[in-house]
Amino acid sequence: MILGIIGLPQTGKKTIFELLTGVPAAKAPTRDGITHGIAPVRDARVDTLSAMFNPKKTKYAEFELALPPDLQPDNARTASWLDPIRRTDALIHVVRAFESDNVFHILNTVDPARDIETVELEFLFADLAMTELRIERINKELRIKPSPQKEKEKEVIERCHAQLQDEKPLRNLEFNAEEMKLIRSLQFLTLKPMVTVINAGENLEEEKAKHKALTDMLLARGDTVVFLSAANEQEMLELDEAERDAFMADLGLSEPASHRLSRSAYGCLGLISFFTCGPDEVRAWPIPAGSTAPEAAGKIHSDLQRGFIRAETIRYEELIKAGSEKAAREAKLHKLNGKDYIVQDGDVIEIRFN
Repeated sequence: MILGIIGLPQTGKKTIFELLTGVPAAKAPTRDGITHGIAPVRDARVDTLSAMFNPKKTKYAEFELALPPDLQPDNARTASWLDPIRRTDALIHVVRAFESDNVFHILNTVDPARDIETVELEFLFADLAMTELRIERINKELRIKPSPQKEKEKEVIERCHAQLQDEKPLRNLEFNAEEMKLIRSLQFLTLKPMVTVINAGENLEEEKAKHKALTDMLLARGDTVVFLSAANEQEMLELDEAERDAFMADLGLSEPASHRLSRSAYGCLGLISFFTCGPDEVRAWPIPAGSTAPEAAGKIHSDLQRGFIRAETIRYEELIKAGSEKAAREAKLHKLNGKDYIVQDGDVIEIRFN
């Protein structure tokens, strides 16, 4: 699954990309003008399991990032800017809240609420145009041949159209599985889950208080909000571990905010993690929430899904409380689950297969 990074120019999008991927944007692979990267999901549970099993290799879950070109007055609502964003599954919207005489703002002043509305309106207008075109096409098709399925699709899209005319994003509407299937191909921009990153100055607590009304509005409409200072985060990368810990302590941080952002973005994609543990590797595997045990097995290898018999599972918390894999087995904490088992976030799994 792909998460796109969007926002006005000079907001810190490239820095966020680099913080999440650990790769300079200039050195990352580019296709059709879109910069791509892989972001590890910093998960303390992986670190704890790695300390318990002492494997040769430790691997976090990952997701893909896409960094499209900047939104400019001459490319707004154009296919070259919108299409790459439509192909993403969720979005990180980086918004500037920091003041700097050295960094130009395209709209001349720093105003996070205005900037969020500027980008949101571009998405609303693009989606509104999409609904109007689709309704027009369906009406033509219905005049030629009546279809209950087309009538249902028209009903759903008209509901979307009304929502957009009220200047409200589609992610605030509720759709059942059938309705989502009808509109999925339209790739509505305002339907995508959103993480809003407020890229602030050094004093994050002051910035949070200053922008509380904006944060409340974003949370009320279902967005995830992360406050950070990209400049501080970038500076941390250049420090050794002891200096970094001291720097974070001075800022009142228990971990880099970019780690928290990676988890927020991961959750925004609707993903959860299960773990496989052994002497060779401790690994977190990303799967969509609601996946079955055979689907989780297939994430590891297709042969495991085809030959799936049972999934032996233990909750991460139970394993850690037991103190070791051996102690957990002696306490008979592991459970055998069949094909219908829905994997839970934090399951430690061993697949039995034929």
